[in-house]
Amino acid sequence: MNKSNSIQFCVFLLLFSFLSVKAQNFNERWGIGLNSASVLYSVEDGATVGGRYIATLPGISISKYLGEKVTLSVTFSNAINDTQQYFSSDFNLSYDIFNPDGFLRPYLLAGVGVVNLLDTGLTLNLGGGGTLWVARNIGLNGQLMYKVSTIGGELQRSHFFGSAGIVYSFSPSRNKRLWEK
Repeated sequence: MNKSNSIQFCVFLLLFSFLSVKAQNFNERWGIGLNSASVLYSVEDGATVGGRYIATLPGISISKYLGEKVTLSVTFSNAINDTQQYFSSDFNLSYDIFNPDGFLRPYLLAGVGVVNLLDTGLTLNLGGGGTLWVARNIGLNGQLMYKVSTIGGELQRSHFFGSAGIVYSFSPSRNKRLWEK
């Protein structure tokens, strides 16, 4: 099995396992996302950490809609086939700027993260993003965060973290498709 087929099989297996959980009386306010991300350090900080750019794949996120336009999400990202060993875990709260039932949902986010690159540090995450719902359960998501290095080793640095991916919602009643009013 080549690398592309292996990734597709893992995505299918992951989505299938979460669909099975839903069949066991799962609370329908949950969602899962798969994404690819890029990390960008400044020129000065890139020299310290060993490079300015890092690609992460796959990124996996699990989210729970809490109500009142607020969603809690947990995301794990890992660099694969990159010269740098980057791993992050993020815990973010996002706030839907407009109606959370629309087909396009822009949001602002804030949270904390743990980043491991040369050493481990804690970050304060600030950013925004949006989800475009192309079907009742499937959306395309883009997000940009600035991870401010707050606590940790002296080698950890602040950086931008941009991601793009696909989202599956277990609550189709909340989502309108692009062509619906």
